[in-house]
Amino acid sequence: MKTRSILFATFILFAFPGTGVSQIIDEQILMTVNHREVPAGEFIRMYIKSPAGSEKTAMDDYLEQYTIFKLKVADAIESGIDTTVAFRTELEGYRNQLAGSYLTDPGLKEELMRKMYLRLLTEIRASHLLVKCPPDALPQDTLIAWNKAIELRNRILKGESFERIAAESSDDKSARRNGGNLGFFTAFQMVKPFEDAAFSLEPGGLSGPVRTSFGYHLILVTGKRPSMGRVKVAHIMKSVPENAGEKEISEAKAQIDSVYNMLEAGSPFGQLARLYSDHTGSSSKNGELNWFGTGEMIPDFAEAAFAISDTGKYTAPVRTVYGFHIIKLLERKPPPAFEEAMPLIESKISSAELDALQQQSLVRRLKKEYRFTLNKAVYEWFLKNTGPLIPTGKSLYNQTHVPDGLIYTFADQAMTAEDFAVQLNNQDRFPANDPKVFIDHVLESVVSRHICEYEKSVLEKKYPDFRYLMNEFHDGILLFEISSDKVWDRAGTDTAGLFRYYEINKEKHLSKRVLEGKIYSLSLPGGMKKLTNAYEKFRNNRDIDSRMAKRFNRGKAVPLTISEQAWNAGEDQDIDGIEWKPGLQTFVWNKVPSLIFVKSIQEPSPLPFPAVQADLIPEYQDYLMDDWIRQLKSKYTVEVNREIFEKVKKLLNDD
Repeated sequence: MKTRSILFATFILFAFPGTGVSQIIDEQILMTVNHREVPAGEFIRMYIKSPAGSEKTAMDDYLEQYTIFKLKVADAIESGIDTTVAFRTELEGYRNQLAGSYLTDPGLKEELMRKMYLRLLTEIRASHLLVKCPPDALPQDTLIAWNKAIELRNRILKGESFERIAAESSDDKSARRNGGNLGFFTAFQMVKPFEDAAFSLEPGGLSGPVRTSFGYHLILVTGKRPSMGRVKVAHIMKSVPENAGEKEISEAKAQIDSVYNMLEAGSPFGQLARLYSDHTGSSSKNGELNWFGTGEMIPDFAEAAFAISDTGKYTAPVRTVYGFHIIKLLERKPPPAFEEAMPLIESKISSAELDALQQQSLVRRLKKEYRFTLNKAVYEWFLKNTGPLIPTGKSLYNQTHVPDGLIYTFADQAMTAEDFAVQLNNQDRFPANDPKVFIDHVLESVVSRHICEYEKSVLEKKYPDFRYLMNEFHDGILLFEISSDKVWDRAGTDTAGLFRYYEINKEKHLSKRVLEGKIYSLSLPGGMKKLTNAYEKFRNNRDIDSRMAKRFNRGKAVPLTISEQAWNAGEDQDIDGIEWKPGLQTFVWNKVPSLIFVKSIQEPSPLPFPAVQADLIPEYQDYLMDDWIRQLKSKYTVEVNREIFEKVKKLLNDD
């Protein structure tokens, strides 16, 4: 079926509830077309969106147009177009597209952005411990990693040092050096699950296993503070190799202390950076680094930089994993305002995350609206009868033991305990062996899918605008298909019919009137008299043209021009002004005195079919359309409730 995205794009603009029309009159039947009822609300919405509606004129004329539209739709239905797979598939596609605007929370995106902005105004200091587990790990390997993370967490909860356990057991190799300390960070600097877990904890809080693409993390939050903004600094560095011995460290320390003493004695910071800094990326620029914020620089360096009280001041030598630094504060920026941060926040919110949050918000609203009820007795049975092997897929529920009854209900919908057991048995393997975690996860998924599918199925009943828009889609597709069949495609393919139309109407497609003649033009003073005398002298000579040219054109001067051709009527204003009949006439042509000898006049005649075939198609389409409408009016009955129509007119005119 042909694509009509442009045709229906306008409908999507009206996809949200609320057109301001009276709900009282909406459902009253305005007309019937071939025994199909048309409610007033459908007509009102179509009228409002039409040019006639914007001008608030010609409502009776629009009713005639609308009636013809409905007659064409009736013809399409009689032809069975609405029963074809192609039609149903296309209509369902438009329904899915339209339903999306009714199955979302428009304010959720800004709410989420403001939540993320608040995170940007906060900085978290945390340590973590990683148990590696790739995203595509086998279920048994995932469970092993989960159990290891739980075991390490239990040791920490019993009082063992997080730092020591991280150094010994974390699969993040840097933990051997820093005990898992990540320093301070803010929003968008960690993978999303890690960030969400960290920001949910208060200082001193320890997370459960947090799954990311790297594996399972245990997160210990050790601090929280307002955002420090961003800083621009310069530094002087004396590097220390990673495995340096005490001698190398002492030498680097002595060198940086010497530079510090020179600073204290008044030497310019930039000059010392150029002379002594080992950091090649900044030494040539007086030690200047790019702007950075929390989490964008190694913790020891960043904390020292943020601790500088005023611009122009510098630190004593600071030790980091790269060596020793003297850091000078050049500029400081406060955290951005919400409007300034919006582009960054919007770029970080993934469409998948937003879709998931939209669905969660929708499900919460629908549960409340449809009075979702969980059968606690059945739920408790599943908790008690779900052993640790069921989530891993190594065991299944015995269907004969599952209790009768419903696990949940909402609206007129429900799920039996037996069906829920099937859902649990068919669930992808779950890494946690905690029955409650497993059951809650599956229950949430099943309920979410069930309640959203139900909501989608009742949109026509729930939202009148949705119903009317779907009717527009329905009728619009049918109109396009039946019009293509009866008029548009037929006009281009029905050559025999087109030729018959040509034979009947060929007198409307005539050739232009044509004058054939020869013009003599003489651009000399007294040119008309001279030209006339010369023509009279030589007119009986066969070589008149050469004699005339010899008479007036001498040397390089060519005052006489001779033109012989055919002219169509309307082509030349001067030619149109003479008398169109054979013979000799004098006139001025292109502002030059001239004689014209008219040889013949060809009167208009019907053009041949091939010459006008392309031009005939639009006319033939109009003819087919008019003929089709005449047939529709005689074939199908139309009854208009004039009383309702007068009410509609008053309602719309009062608006």
